[in-house]
Amino acid sequence: MKAGIGLVAVVTAIIFAGPAFAQKQSSISDKTVATLVNYAWRAVPPQVTLRSGKVVKFEQSKRKEIELPSATAKEIIVAAYRSYQAQICDLPAAMVANRDAMMTRFLKKGKWSEQQVQYANLLHAFVVSYMSGKVELRYIDENKTDVKVSEIAPEKVIEPKKCEPDQKKSVEQRIYNYYKATPGLKSKAAPAKSK
Repeated sequence: MKAGIGLVAVVTAIIFAGPAFAQKQSSISDKTVATLVNYAWRAVPPQVTLRSGKVVKFEQSKRKEIELPSATAKEIIVAAYRSYQAQICDLPAAMVANRDAMMTRFLKKGKWSEQQVQYANLLHAFVVSYMSGKVELRYIDENKTDVKVSEIAPEKVIEPKKCEPDQKKSVEQRIYNYYKATPGLKSKAAPAKSK
């Protein structure tokens, strides 16, 4: 049995609420944040190799040291949903701008370990994949308390609905407003014409 379908509906309903939501991140419940963080942690690999070739290891026993504060995780989840919207609206440049702004804000919030920085990236990627239907959650015990997170084979991923032109414009505008409001980033405007 698939788990998390209700969570997708709740996250979708909350985040699709529109531009006002960008200023009201508290609309996502702490329980939803905790659930997504928990699922994301189960998907964390033992290590990641950075472009530089450096290897960052994740020890499952050090979860409390690596996971992010709830408010920070909430901001990353909200940004991930904007990235998901950019993905379904075929706005790859906006998706990159959104992630850049998210990481810039994240890095300015505090002194993070290498594992925490990479975990922020992994949490963002997990939520985008989860919302895109590329990750499956299955109960692995009869009491339905333990969940296994696994990727869905590309040929089995259901094609998401494409967004309407008005929605595409709104998503693009919200992302570039978020980008422009991020201290330390050069101003980046939305492309003149969207495809």
